[in-house]
Amino acid sequence: MKPSFQQIFPSAYSPAICTGKLKQHVEDFIVTEALSFPFSGEGEHAYLKIKKTNQNTNWVTKQLAKHFLVKERDIGYAGLKDRHAITTQWFSLPYKTINAEKLNTFSEAGIEILEQQRHSGKLRKGAIKYNHFNITLREVKADADALSERLNLIQQNGVPNYFDEQRFGRQRQNLVAFNDMIEGKFKPKRHKQRIYISAARSWLFNQVLASRVSQQSWATGLPGDVYQLDGSKTVFTTNELDDVIRQRLAENDIHPTAPLWGRGTLTTSGDALGLEQAVLEAWSAWGNSLEKFGLKQQRRATRVIPDCLEYDYNSDENQLKLSFKLPSGAYATNLLREIIEPVD
Repeated sequence: MKPSFQQIFPSAYSPAICTGKLKQHVEDFIVTEALSFPFSGEGEHAYLKIKKTNQNTNWVTKQLAKHFLVKERDIGYAGLKDRHAITTQWFSLPYKTINAEKLNTFSEAGIEILEQQRHSGKLRKGAIKYNHFNITLREVKADADALSERLNLIQQNGVPNYFDEQRFGRQRQNLVAFNDMIEGKFKPKRHKQRIYISAARSWLFNQVLASRVSQQSWATGLPGDVYQLDGSKTVFTTNELDDVIRQRLAENDIHPTAPLWGRGTLTTSGDALGLEQAVLEAWSAWGNSLEKFGLKQQRRATRVIPDCLEYDYNSDENQLKLSFKLPSGAYATNLLREIIEPVD
């Protein structure tokens, strides 16, 4: 039976406490990337800090490759950024391809080179310390006290760390394509295959997280959980949900995790293991396929805590401005959906 992809993932603090419009203007969504390492000042790679407006990351990569006469695969970036936004991010190119003339003659609509640095290695995906978001919501109708209370909850407990809809493609077509691919209905090109595999793996993670949100254990933990240290990829297991674990969770020192499927066995135990097995049983064909593609099982935090969260609600102009930082791999949409119900 063909799986359904119509599921709407539950929110943690439903219902939303205001209505409004998102991304009415390109300047309503501003993202600035900060890398997770300092530049060495020497080496075989040039890093370009680029401000892009209403352009996607892949398109910028193509324009850089064409102008600097390099292959697209030799250009590095740490993460994909929204198209309908003003975003600032880093790209790396072979240093030998960069010179003053090439830099001065680069001219493409929606792309501005702000800065150049030199470093020893190519920029790799995920090498982000945080993304800083400045978001403006318009035509907002909200109760100021309710809004303040909701944002305080989010600052204290975080939001569910779902993978965003962009991972699944328009109308979740990447999931349909993955299912058709593993059923042998077609064989995609390698780069498309990677996209479909990533979408499927993210979907399975979201299934487990959705179950935990529904039972309100996404932030508080379960007996047998695997926990991730805040700001780190380090994880550890524990059988008991004792006072020490509860205190560390309350202080946002650690976070529960859910599986990113691949080869290997689930490292949870007890209640956490039972939940994961129950949820993923219906997706066993997908899990088996992901293992055959060579992926290794990993863990991802079930929640994310926004840093430096600030807001300004102007009831006279019906505008809400938000500013916050999120770590690599986290999506601003997860925070927004806990606040606002978008209207056309």
